[in-house]
Amino acid sequence: MKTRFLLLCFAVLLLTSCASTEVMNTWKDDTQSQQFTNVLVVAVNKVPAYRTLIENELVNIIKKSGADAKSAATILPNTDLTDEATASSATQDTGADGVMIVRLVDTTKEQVYTPGTTYVQGAYGGRYNRGWQGYYNSGYRVTNTPGYYSEYKVSTVETAIFDTATNKRVWSTITSTTEAREIDAINSFLKAIRKPIQESDLFQ
Repeated sequence: MKTRFLLLCFAVLLLTSCASTEVMNTWKDDTQSQQFTNVLVVAVNKVPAYRTLIENELVNIIKKSGADAKSAATILPNTDLTDEATASSATQDTGADGVMIVRLVDTTKEQVYTPGTTYVQGAYGGRYNRGWQGYYNSGYRVTNTPGYYSEYKVSTVETAIFDTATNKRVWSTITSTTEAREIDAINSFLKAIRKPIQESDLFQ
């Protein structure tokens, strides 16, 4: 029973270790001295609910850092920003001096194997109480649970900030998220990105 318990704990720890977001690297323009006061947040995601979730949470993070922020999905809910004129109009209409963009840059899949468990009836307490035949019988009754593979998607996401005055990138960070479901990956990303944004010192 103890062996079975330890194997189950190992499986749980293995799965937990795979479900996380890691900040890979962060870059900042050393010449950037301006702090932004009004930021337009844009998430490149074709699922409206996910786009809104990402943008709204980043808006909240930026506001807590001291600047005002607006979600592009709120301003242009049914419009993408692939058209340059539309994108330019969005920044002008909102008066944004900075734009934060989040987009997926790479995705891969990986499999994690969770080993099976073996339970021998009477392996510890009470194994001697029924004589040698009972002892033999208990050892003969073995219960096996098969191992299995779980598939995870590894998503690499870049979050970048552009200065609307120069249209140049002034800050960016790369994160890697390993999750089975997209919504879990998004929530993990949003939790992890909070600290890098707050430490960027780009908002007032």
